[in-house]
Amino acid sequence: MPKGWRLNGLHGISVLFPLGPSNPQGACCPCADQLLCARVVALSTATQTVVSRPLLANEFVPLPFALSAPHALHARNRRAVACAALANIASRATLNAAPLFPQPMTPACPTLTLADFQNAIDSLDVPHSATLPLYARRRVLEAAGEHCPLCRQPYIRDVPRSFSAPVIATCVHPFLGGPLTIENAFVCCRRCQQSRASSDLLTVAELPECLREQRARTLLLSHNHLVPLPSSVSLPAYREALRARHAMPRSRVYAAQADDGICMLGVSSRYGDRLSKGLANLLAGMAGKPLAREKRRVVYLLTDDNFRRVVWQMIDANARVVGVGRRTELRDFLDHWWLTSASVSELRRGKAGGASAPPPVLKARPVKPSTERMRRLAARRKAAQERAEAEREYEEANAAMEAMLSARRQRKAFPTDPEMEAEVLARYGQASRRLNAALGYSPAGIR
Repeated sequence: MPKGWRLNGLHGISVLFPLGPSNPQGACCPCADQLLCARVVALSTATQTVVSRPLLANEFVPLPFALSAPHALHARNRRAVACAALANIASRATLNAAPLFPQPMTPACPTLTLADFQNAIDSLDVPHSATLPLYARRRVLEAAGEHCPLCRQPYIRDVPRSFSAPVIATCVHPFLGGPLTIENAFVCCRRCQQSRASSDLLTVAELPECLREQRARTLLLSHNHLVPLPSSVSLPAYREALRARHAMPRSRVYAAQADDGICMLGVSSRYGDRLSKGLANLLAGMAGKPLAREKRRVVYLLTDDNFRRVVWQMIDANARVVGVGRRTELRDFLDHWWLTSASVSELRRGKAGGASAPPPVLKARPVKPSTERMRRLAARRKAAQERAEAEREYEEANAAMEAMLSARRQRKAFPTDPEMEAEVLARYGQASRRLNAALGYSPAGIR
């Protein structure tokens, strides 16, 4: 532990105050004025209930006032400094339902090896303990009934460590994108919680309708991938598309797409149920070849075209695809598979985490026979209207042309205006070309 001190328990945040402008890893403090910074070194469970935006470990939080390090480390000023740091974080809040363990933006990947991919997965596939704050746990436990909603067995509250004791579980596991909020928590017995682990609630036989609806609401608050819909679609329609995707169990998949065409998929066996993990392994195995089979994961090698197709098939199957590496130059919508957001409005606009995705190229929908008939009828009406207007214009131009020719035959009408004659000839030629086009004749002979 470097020189400094750590304040635990203040609104659930753990902050380290170094003695100098350098942090414990030796990196320079980002403050231009070399003032004291609070550095987030640990996130406790109550942090997300106070700070309404994603927090990352090792994040610098500049203090809103000039303060020297010895003054900050004084015993009478420690709590005030910590409160100021926390208030500065909360003032920059942007997101209310943040996930407990937010993933940083997927880095660009020029090339990729199996060892690099496995090392990146090892750093992301670390289990964390996730618990609600005390007041939230009390509220959830007070609202629980007398029977477990999953197995319908009565609770035994006298023995807290028994398998029939009530415990707090999550509808969507935090590693599958579920937020650490009261909306994501429910009460069941310890036996059901241990047997279920991180599996999706849809795998539970005879799931109560209330838990099914709670899971659907929680998934809309969790991090989701983009949906290939135009930005002109309404927000309720976009939510319906996400609900259709959420009808399948969720699993966790790691993916990387390099610039040199090397693409890898890693199906984790730690989070998810057998059905979702089996589907992910089936899709990846049919399109690529396995590179490594381990107890915790299976890594597949795919071509760029197969990767783009399979990764979106997994996303449509409600897989939580965690980006390990992406292309430096993103070509189209399909290359934005790594982009996620907990805001449905941001997903609809295609903007999340400071990145923007282009609109998807949608396939033409099949046209119904009734629609084709209506289109043909509208085309006939438009052609008839165009032909009538062309005939009327030709009659007016022809009458002007006949008047000019009859005037030239009379000696008393000379001399005539050459500009007026040119205007009449141009009008007659334009009307003739329009009439030929309306009648379907080739205007090659008319100039």
